[in-house]
Amino acid sequence: MIEYDTVVRNARVIDGTGAPWFDGDVAISDGRIAAVGDVTGSGGTELDADGAVVAPGFIDIHTHSDFTLPANRDAHSKVRQGVTLEIVGNCGTSAAPRYGEGAEDVDEGFAYRGVGEVVDTSAWESMGDYLDHLEGADAGGVSLNVGSLIGHENARIPVLGYEDREPTADELEEMKAIVDEALSDGAVGLSTGLIYTPGAFADTEELVALAEVVADHDKLYATHMRSEGDEIFEALEEAIEIGDRADVPVQVSHHKAVGRDNWGKVKYTLERMRRARDRDGVEIQCEQYPYTASSTSLGARLPTWAREGGTDAILDRLTDEETRAEIRDELEANTDSWDDILITNVRTSDLEAVQGQTIAELAERDGESRSPAEIVIDLLIEDRVRPRHIHFCMRDSDVEEVMAHELTMIGSDGNSLRPTGPLGDGVPHPRSYGTFPRVLGHYVRERGVVSLETAVYKMTGQPAARLGLEDRGVLKEGLWADLTVFDPETVGQGGSFVDPAVYPDGIHHVLVNGEFVVRSGEHTGARPGVAIR
Repeated sequence: MIEYDTVVRNARVIDGTGAPWFDGDVAISDGRIAAVGDVTGSGGTELDADGAVVAPGFIDIHTHSDFTLPANRDAHSKVRQGVTLEIVGNCGTSAAPRYGEGAEDVDEGFAYRGVGEVVDTSAWESMGDYLDHLEGADAGGVSLNVGSLIGHENARIPVLGYEDREPTADELEEMKAIVDEALSDGAVGLSTGLIYTPGAFADTEELVALAEVVADHDKLYATHMRSEGDEIFEALEEAIEIGDRADVPVQVSHHKAVGRDNWGKVKYTLERMRRARDRDGVEIQCEQYPYTASSTSLGARLPTWAREGGTDAILDRLTDEETRAEIRDELEANTDSWDDILITNVRTSDLEAVQGQTIAELAERDGESRSPAEIVIDLLIEDRVRPRHIHFCMRDSDVEEVMAHELTMIGSDGNSLRPTGPLGDGVPHPRSYGTFPRVLGHYVRERGVVSLETAVYKMTGQPAARLGLEDRGVLKEGLWADLTVFDPETVGQGGSFVDPAVYPDGIHHVLVNGEFVVRSGEHTGARPGVAIR
């Protein structure tokens, strides 16, 4: 007699709590875990894990897939690496809400990622609309679960545009009302991107006021801090101050120390976070991606003052001879090495040849006709401030130190992509395809930075607790059956910086809400994901 829908047998069970693994089975019924251990009943589907690990599905707590999932509802590059839940809306920008001038900014976000022509952003305005659009069967559903932060810019731009000033009291109330609505609609928290404009124009008082709204909802404040380089200590103090004054949990996004002069500083930032928790009672943690290179807009390299007012204002400055010279001088002063800046994506077809080349390589091609800084400026002009780049700026020993720390979780900072179609253009950061397998393969199996059980905890139980999810993240009877089955001896990243769009090795099966999304390494086409509200 069949007692369960699915039974995964003969597995090495890692339950997501950090506890040691044990041999056992996992049974699933009605989308939930029905039993863990020695399962005696039979299943409609019987899967022999043959000694592979069965773990909770990985939770990618830091992604930007809100701008790709509507065009890639199968979430290929994420589910193929074992991810069953993505938290989108990070670094101050989210796909919702779309209000006023902010709607134009959201639409540009979709154009930035090359999917603007296949995504109808008019299908939503509010955060609730967006989450409905993702999970709705009439729109196609989605293969994994999705939760979203509201981006700070989505509240600021409709009220202040791209102005570099403090909001009036009435304007601040408007911004707070937008944040409050999104949180009431189910957003899991608020994110800021304080190196980007207009987020960089916000002062601490504005951020505390908005974070107090988040605290009222008992949710999360996630921050891409004002600096990850020379002023990293000051930036962290601001994050701690916001958490303290607003009494809100703080998540430091993709924690790292950028630039050779700052390598080694993570020892002190990690200790400062620990002291903030132990001494000041600030609930602060962080996440990271397991690479020594970052990825973002090339325009983010411009001085903050040069980015006020939006695209047209930036282009006016870049084409003004005197202002261009000031920008060029600052770029040269603030760049360690042009070899470390790799152009990954452009929107103008005539520029596609620069994708996959460093600024140093482009400068060598041009001889002495243009300096590297001038090449950066020209690319920004010719592609209307839309190029993206990878920056090799971190030290591997720092990555390892952050990973080993008890306050650190794993997050890709990437997107749900696939190698074909509009999402296959350019040379994306390999983190979108390989973050979680790279941790398990390189940093666990090869480097021994953390144990297998600890790594799984950082990908499952820890982020679930951080998000306040009581029904996901661990293997326990009654919880939703999000599972990943992988071979600890072969799991690993498939691609590289020069060839990133390669699915990983060793991820055999992935189940979302009890349904196979990946089986025997192949996507099943199933879309059982839901919006986490």
